[in-house]
Amino acid sequence: MDHFKATGIWEGHSGRSTVHIGPYKLNDERIDRPTRHYTIPYGAWKEVEEMVGFVGPTDRAEPVEMALGAVAACLSNSIALNAHRHGINLGGFEVKVSCNVDPSVLFEVKGPEAHTSCIPKITSEVKVKGDLSEEQLKTIERLIQHSPVHGMIEYANAVESKVTRA
Repeated sequence: MDHFKATGIWEGHSGRSTVHIGPYKLNDERIDRPTRHYTIPYGAWKEVEEMVGFVGPTDRAEPVEMALGAVAACLSNSIALNAHRHGINLGGFEVKVSCNVDPSVLFEVKGPEAHTSCIPKITSEVKVKGDLSEEQLKTIERLIQHSPVHGMIEYANAVESKVTRA
């Protein structure tokens, strides 16, 4: 079993899918309890489904939005879990992550080699409350680089995909 796993099941309608997140592995121990089972509905925004003529349009979390949310959450973790070790007393902070998206690759107008032109830049902004020095702000900026999700997006990763019969 991999350390983390998500399973997406297509709902038979447009780009809608339901993703299940459950057990994980920590130091070779499988962790599985009912509170670890999450179900997340993915798809598109109601207006997008209406635009392309789908019947029964509904609002769903869009996958790129969820990826940006994962970056924001992991940046928050990286800052919150490490600031205290550096003597930084956080009065609170907010992380905003944003990007523009050109869906050309998704709709096969462009090939997969064009992914970097479809989301050319992801911007994160951390607004920290409290009386912090410039040095402490630079430390927080450095802590961003220790976020695994930030790294997964910023740096190249080996990705393996395969398709089999169910």
